[in-house]
Amino acid sequence: MIINETDIRSNGHMRKQIRGVFLPIVILISPLILLSGCGTSAATNEAVTGLSENMTALSATPAETIVELQRELFINLDFGMFGEIETLPYMIALTDAYIAEYDGASIDFAVVSRDEALELFQSGQAQAAVVTDEAHGGVLVAYQCLGVAVHPDNLVMEIGREQIFGVFSGEIDNWSELGFDDAPITVYVTDRYTASRQAFENILSLKSTDGIAKSLVPDTAVVLSDEDLVVEAILGDKYGIGVIWAGEAPLAVNFISVNSVPFSQNSIIDGSYELSRPIVLMASGDVEALLEFAVCPKMTEITRGLGFWPVT
Repeated sequence: MIINETDIRSNGHMRKQIRGVFLPIVILISPLILLSGCGTSAATNEAVTGLSENMTALSATPAETIVELQRELFINLDFGMFGEIETLPYMIALTDAYIAEYDGASIDFAVVSRDEALELFQSGQAQAAVVTDEAHGGVLVAYQCLGVAVHPDNLVMEIGREQIFGVFSGEIDNWSELGFDDAPITVYVTDRYTASRQAFENILSLKSTDGIAKSLVPDTAVVLSDEDLVVEAILGDKYGIGVIWAGEAPLAVNFISVNSVPFSQNSIIDGSYELSRPIVLMASGDVEALLEFAVCPKMTEITRGLGFWPVT
């Protein structure tokens, strides 16, 4: 995995920008200052591109051990936010925007599983949680929206969920099987550590269930470091296909309808677009100001810039 680090200083704290990492991560800042509202100061809205040096050593540590370390570090903190890997870009953007808005404010957060984030929040051991599940309450702040992208000259207008699984698992490898030219399908995906790839594989169950979960994306797929490179590759390959955050795709890319349902605001909101999931923020009474900030116009625009579909 290639790691590109960019140091920035924000409110006296040294931060690292990270883009969609799958390894469990702990990012510590300091206690949250309770303020509400939405002003006009600049907020960091880019997804993060690397891990801090002191986290690099953790990459060789078993995930179970890291989770236990996270428990020990966060168990007695007054303010902590937990979320699953697919919400990491949102958690970072929310934290950076809040810090930029309120001088001296900060949030401690860590990546865990969805069940653990819910457990820690419901037991009162964390004051906030970000999950892709509406069943447990909270405020719906955005939708993760993934688009199956193809070249503008590709004549495939729609594809079934099972066919998407077939293409990205290697079972379908020629466009003629989808009603297009007799040509090999080139699959473009982001690195398996990116949040978009994890979200896509989880939504479509593109992981083996035999023993340790392993990606079913074949070795023949072209792996690129981020969504921008996937878009660039598809625009240069008539027979290419890839999955990217739909909210940040350029107009030049065509999105194939999924089970006859096109990607649109209406299909996302009514739940008919299958490559979409909610992002839900839960916060206890002590930090409810965070909920208000999460849905203000400034944070809405930042959320859209991440490629997510904000709730307005």
